[in-house]
This record gives sequence, C-alpha cells and structure tokens, in this order.
Amino acid sequence: MNWIKKNLPGILVCLAIATPAWLLGKTLPVIGGAVFSILLGMVITLFWEEKKGAASGIKWTSKYILQMAVVLLGFGMDLQVVVKTGRQSLPIIICTISTSLLLAWLLHKSLNIPGKISTLIGVGSSICG
Repeated sequence: MNWIKKNLPGILVCLAIATPAWLLGKTLPVIGGAVFSILLGMVITLFWEEKKGAASGIKWTSKYILQMAVVLLGFGMDLQVVVKTGRQSLPIIICTISTSLLLAWLLHKSLNIPGKISTLIGVGSSICG
C-alpha cells in the first residue's frame, strides 16, 4: 500500500503524458507517439518546478515500464525485414560510426579532452545520434 501511495502520482503523470502522445502518434504516424511524449515531457518540465510527490513514480515508470515496452516492441519485429534493412543500411552505419569516432578522436587531440570521455562521446553519438 505504501508503494502505491509513493508512486501513484508519478505513474498518473506519465499516463497523462502517454495517452495524448499515443493518440497524436496514431494521427500523425510519421512523427510517432514517442516524439510527442518527449516533447510533452519537455514542455511540462519547463513549467513544473515542484515534482517531489511525483518523482518516485516517474522514476519507476521510466525504468520498468519503458524497459518492458522496448522488449515488447522487439517481439513485434519481423526478423526478415530486420535482416533486409540491416543489409541495406550496413554501409551507412559503418560510415556514420567511423565518422563519429574520427571526430571524437580529433576533438580529443585538439581540445585535450580525456580519452575515455572522448570515446564515450564518440560511441554514444554514433549509436544514438
């Protein structure tokens, strides 16, 4: 009961963001619900300063519900489409990762950034960026 009392406000906030984002994503599938939820979350964060009561539930939702959603999304993928797309995208992926790592190395040398930090930035940018 204590867990519910502690986390329910944050879970409801996340649900209040997720529901309109999902509906907007259905209306505009090119943009997608995830983009709308990120934008809504950013706007809400700009104006909502006192999050103490909801912080625990938001943290729980972002950790467990988001991980579960990613896993379930993976189950819906067609393996043949993944292999075909991966084969077609491989040259672009290799060029992007190589360029990002090269730029990170050049910035490491020119700006005296520690090696581990520049590698982390290069790998993070090439994979996520």
